[in-house]
This record gives sequence, C-alpha cells and structure tokens, in this order.
Amino acid sequence: MYSLLREMPDFTTSWWRYMLAMMRASNREVGEFNDNMFIAAHIAMTAARDNPMSMLETFEIMEHSVGLARKGAAGMQDKMADYAFDQIEEGTRAYLNTILKSDGEKLGSYMRREAEIMEAVSNFNEQIEAIGDEFGFHFNTKDYKLVAETDAFELYQVLPIKEGVEVRKDLKPVVLVPPYMLGVHILAFLPFENKSYSHSFANEGIPTYVRVVKDIMTTEKVQTMTPEQDCEQTRELCAKVMELNDGKKVTLNGTCQGGYICMMNILSGKLTDVCDALITNVTPVDGTYSDAISGMPQMHHDFVTTTLPSGNKVANGYLLSLGMRFVAIDRETPLVKVLDQASLQRATGMNPGKTPAALFRWLLKERVHLPLAIANMSSHTFQDAISEDGTLPVKLFDQALNIKHLIDLNVPWYQNYAIKDDLVTPACATAGNKHLEGWEGLESVAFFGGHVAILTSPYGKKAPVTGEFTDANGKAARGPVKFQMDISA
Repeated sequence: MYSLLREMPDFTTSWWRYMLAMMRASNREVGEFNDNMFIAAHIAMTAARDNPMSMLETFEIMEHSVGLARKGAAGMQDKMADYAFDQIEEGTRAYLNTILKSDGEKLGSYMRREAEIMEAVSNFNEQIEAIGDEFGFHFNTKDYKLVAETDAFELYQVLPIKEGVEVRKDLKPVVLVPPYMLGVHILAFLPFENKSYSHSFANEGIPTYVRVVKDIMTTEKVQTMTPEQDCEQTRELCAKVMELNDGKKVTLNGTCQGGYICMMNILSGKLTDVCDALITNVTPVDGTYSDAISGMPQMHHDFVTTTLPSGNKVANGYLLSLGMRFVAIDRETPLVKVLDQASLQRATGMNPGKTPAALFRWLLKERVHLPLAIANMSSHTFQDAISEDGTLPVKLFDQALNIKHLIDLNVPWYQNYAIKDDLVTPACATAGNKHLEGWEGLESVAFFGGHVAILTSPYGKKAPVTGEFTDANGKAARGPVKFQMDISA
C-alpha cells in the first residue's frame, strides 16, 4: 500500500495534465469540424431561401444525415472501446507492478507517459504550421522555373533536387495535372524527405512540369472556367513544353479529378499534335462505382455555391471537402481523430515523423473553391455511368467522348489505382477497361494502400514508382516513372 501511496502525487498530477491536454485537443478538432459544418449550413440555408427543397428532397437529406450520424457514432464507439481496452490493460499492468514491487513501468510513470502523449496531440497544430516550410511546392525558390502562363494556369518546371541529376533532353516531357479542389501541393508532399511524386520524375532527369491553377479568389478567368477552356489552355501549355523539348510530345499525368480532365481533353482530339501518352493516378473513371459519393443525395447546385465579390458563383471548396470527409465519417469525428493521433504517438514512441503533420496540412489548408462548370462536370461523372458503348457522360465542345477513341488516337494509357481506396474504389478506377479489352495500350496497375499512398510514399518498398514489382493483385507491373522512361526509349 505504501508503494501505491508514493505513486499517487505523480499519478494525480499527470492525470490532470492528461485531461487538460485531451480537452485542448478535442476542442481543437471539434472547432475545426464545426467550422466546416457552420459554413455548410449557412450556404444551405441561403440556397434554401431562394430554391426551397421539395418534401422528397428534405426526407432524402434527413435520411442521409441520420445514416451518417449512426455511422459516425458506431465508429466512435468502436474506437473508444479499443482505446479504453488498451489503456486499461497497460494501466492494470502498471498498477500490479506498483503494488507487487515488480520490475517494469509503475503507475506514476505510466500516467506521466500518457500525459506526454496527449500533450503532443494537443500541440499538433504547431507541427502542422512548422511543416509548412517543407511541405509542397515552393515556386519562389531556385528548384522551380515558371515557363508558361495562360489566363487560368501557370506552368512550372520541377527541377531535379537529387544531387548529380540534370534534366535530360533525350527523355519525353511529362505535365502533371492536379485535382482542382485539393490543389497542387499534394504532388510535392515532402520533397526533401524523398516523398514527392513530382520529384520522383524530375529526379530521374525527366523534363517535369506541373500545371498550377491561378488563385480563384482573385482571377475571374478561373472563376468562370469551363471544361472547354481547360482543354484549350492545356493544349497551349503542352505546345510550349514541346517547344522547350525539341518537339517531343507530352505525356499528360493527371491525379484523381485531374486524371479525368486529362482523359477528356485527349479524347476530344484537340491535343493530338501535342500529347501522345496518358497517365492517371487514382482517377474516378466511372464515379457511379463509388457508392460513398454517388450515394449522396442529389441537390441543386445552388446548395454548394458561394458568390465571390466579383459576382461570380463558384462551388464552395469547404463544403465539397466536408462531403469527402463524410465518406469516412467513422474515422473523421473529432474524438476519433484525437484518439487516432494518440495511438500514433504511442506506437511511434512519440516520434511519428513529418508525414502526419504534412498530411493534415494538406487536408486542412489546401482546400479551394472550384469553377462551377468544372464542379458540375465532375458531379455528372459520379451520377451518370459510362454508356454501354463506352461513351462518357460528359461532352467537350458539344461532342461525345468515347473511351475507345484512345485506340484510334494510339495514346497509351497507364492507369494506377489504390487497392484500399474507399473514395475512388478499384471498380470506379477500372470501370472503363472493359471497353479496351485486348488493347495493348492499356496498362492497369493496382498499388498498395489508400487514395494518396502513391503520392505520399512514391518509393514504397512494395511498389516503387521508379521500378518493376508485383502489384496488389499479384500481377507483374511497373511504376509510372518507369513507364515514362520506357516510352522515351
């Protein structure tokens, strides 16, 4: 008993530290989550005033909301049960070590460690801010060069940062196209940590360029951007890249929504003389196979729009991002996020590395609004399936786009997807492949991990983007960088 009493002052102090840190961390996550909820509610109420929902739409929304609440509550219950079991197990062991005077962690030390872990979680915002100097592209540095500009885009060359590597003029150039909504910086996750998809190309000497959308808040040409204008300006950028690379045609490499836009632009036939290869990363080729998104209630577009000072309406990026979070609401509730971060700190000995902070910075700080025409186009791709003859549910220049046209254009398509992706599911990413059966130009590769795994860990041991490997389906495969090197030969 004396041993237990001796531990009590340290245990009590640490317990209070733990509780205060947990309240800080929880309040931070609740505040961030509620901020998005209030923005969404404000937009919805404003839209409902001008365009009231029908009774059927109201019931659909209520039913969907109840389903999300149940899913979130179930996820929170499961996480709390797992977390409490681990805590009770470790706490009991420390208690027994204390009263039996056994070797091992005592009660005071156990509680002090838990307090330090929760304090690290509560200070996570500081890590998110600090990683800003390393995360993403820093286009104002010598490692990038502005080479072209259009009304809506800037084109930067990504220069090699690997020692001894120079840009090789004998290799085909690649132009990277990020998704509109979550921005460009995910393509340069942590360049100096060897965790950058764009630099995995540049560091092999491949002439690498990235298409950057100008600030939608200040650039009216972006606010009113249409898919046709995207296509025309992409062609202009590709022509400039050809000029800089001795007339070599470009490989367009689009990620997620950016991959779909690249595919549309190529199928339009407008890029025939400037682009001759396509790479897509986790691209929703047929969004109807993504139950998480296509299963959401269909709303009039006014319910996701924001009017900017210019008077132009755009799709609100915060609201759309919240919708994506609802896909994984069982992992996105504030308490679950706090406990997940605590588990990560514990599992890594309070040294989780820079990846979690960089990932959270991308998720929380890189949300931007979308041009309304682009958002409407994307919405169609999730609500309407590819037709039986391979025709996409969207048009360009009032012309139908058929996925089989890739064969006629002789544009090889390297398609990668993530086997554990719950946003762009494997079925969603590969839905168009049945229309290209027997064509040698299609190369479909299953990567390990989730939606952004290829971007945050391009040199993963199981599937490095620069090498050959056995993919997640057990098939011999190569990475997209290796693909680009091989087609340059």
